[in-house]
Amino acid sequence: MFWKKKNKPEKKIKAPEEARQAYRVTPDPENPLFLNLEGNALEIVEISSGGLAFKNQGLKTGSSYMIDFILPTGGGIKTRIKILRIDEEDICRCNFIDLDVESEDSLHRYVLVRQKEDLRSQNP
Repeated sequence: MFWKKKNKPEKKIKAPEEARQAYRVTPDPENPLFLNLEGNALEIVEISSGGLAFKNQGLKTGSSYMIDFILPTGGGIKTRIKILRIDEEDICRCNFIDLDVESEDSLHRYVLVRQKEDLRSQNP
């Protein structure tokens, strides 16, 4: 005997609007982060394990630079970044390129600490 199979509706998974895969945080205003880019100290306004953002200083979209900075939770980061875009507020949005495992772990640790601090400040 043959049974007629019911047509199940297709399940569609909606992709996120942005390609961002990592949670981003703002550094603690009382303990700001600064990156060194070609001898200039630039304040980091957002950071994640995948990249960071800082105020533009005449840089162009698509360019890449070597940077370094030190996280307050420990660990120095030295890597290359690529500027993906510069937003309407003149903030450079960048991805890390070829970040080593130790640096990635340090970034994850820092982001987790900042997430916990943000949650505590929202729910005292």
